[in-house]
This record gives sequence, C-alpha cells and structure tokens, in this order.
Amino acid sequence: MRRLLISLASILAFSAILTFYPGEYFTAILLYFVLFFGITIAMGLRTYRRGMATVQEISKGKPLLEIDEKEVGKVMEKDKELVAEYRRLTRSSLIPLLLLPAFMVLATVLFPTLPPLLESTAGPVIGAYPARFLAYVTIFSIFSAISMLLFKPPTMPRIVRNVKIYEGGMVVDKVVGLKAPIEVEEYTVNPERRFIQFKLNNQIFRIYYKDVKELDSILLKIIKPLKQRSQ
Repeated sequence: MRRLLISLASILAFSAILTFYPGEYFTAILLYFVLFFGITIAMGLRTYRRGMATVQEISKGKPLLEIDEKEVGKVMEKDKELVAEYRRLTRSSLIPLLLLPAFMVLATVLFPTLPPLLESTAGPVIGAYPARFLAYVTIFSIFSAISMLLFKPPTMPRIVRNVKIYEGGMVVDKVVGLKAPIEVEEYTVNPERRFIQFKLNNQIFRIYYKDVKELDSILLKIIKPLKQRSQ
C-alpha cells in the first residue's frame, strides 16, 4: 500500500512539473526511473534492518536444527534437475530486459503526441493546463503499470545456504529472520531432489537437506502452510 501511494504521489508530482515545463520530458523519464529504483533500494535497506532485529530475537530461543552451507552444497550436487531448472528460469527473467527498448520507444511516442492531442480536444472544455496535466498523468500511469509488470519480484527460488531453526522461528542465511508461526502461501516437499520450499511474500525459499522427512517434521512446528503439496 505504501509503495502504491508513493507511486501515485510521484505520478502527480511529475505530471504537475511537466504541465509547466513540457519540454523536459526526457529529464522527467530519467528522474522517474531514479526515483523508482531509489525507493526500491530504500525499502530493501529498511527490510534488512528489520530482519536483523528479528534475527536477534529469534536466536534467543531453543535451537531445533541447523543446516550449514557445506551440507547444503553436498545435497545440491545430487540434484540433477537443478541446472535445467535454472536455465529455464534465467531465460524467462531476461524477457523484461528485451522489452525495455520497446518501453523507451513508447515513451518517445507518447510524450510529444498525447499532451498536444488532449490540449486540442479537451483543452477548450477544461482548459489547456488541466488537459496537459491529465495527459501526463495518463502517460506516467501507463509507465507505472508497465514497470510493475516488468520489474516483478524474482520468481527464482532462493536457495538457502545456511538455516537455523528455533522454536520461535528460523534464521535464513544469517540475515533474514522469520518469526513463528510462519504463514506461507505454498509449501512443497520434494523427497526425490531432497528439498523443501515455501513461498512467502512473493519470494520462494528452498532448503536442501539430507533427510527431508526430518526437515519436514521440524519445519511444520513453526510453519503454517496455506497450501501444501508434494512432488
């Protein structure tokens, strides 16, 4: 919700600026992207600080299981499907980069044409400045919608290299703290490839372990799956 409000405020601000300085649309595009990525980075840093505080709180509880990077590596080596899986995911992740040139072409078409068009059609009714403002709001709204589609959170599973499971939650890779009960959207057990993965807040966590049954029994003490399936 906060990200949506910031995006809306940015659209209105840039539209207001370009209403009075219409020739600066290339500068506006650049500043829009700088702001977009700046907000993303700032939100990431804030999440990191919160995560570290949660890590300290969880680590005070009783430990149930620890899986280190060396052990994860040994199990991953036996996953023969992993390379093919990552190859498919990598190809799909490159699609947004291929669409960026079309995105820029769209920008160079809309900025010089839509504001004059609305000024000539709607201007006599609502006034030239309001019509121009409405045109820029429309353009930036299109940009915002496309940006959200192109720059989705990564769908590639995050392979957990180090995990410590406590009665009060788990610590992932020493920096991410997940407090119990952890309500996950999906919970998948794959005995053949020896991993369990779950989806939380649009991110997929995958934990490799030599004994999937043991891991499953421990995780279900702190995880509450909304949807559970086996592979």
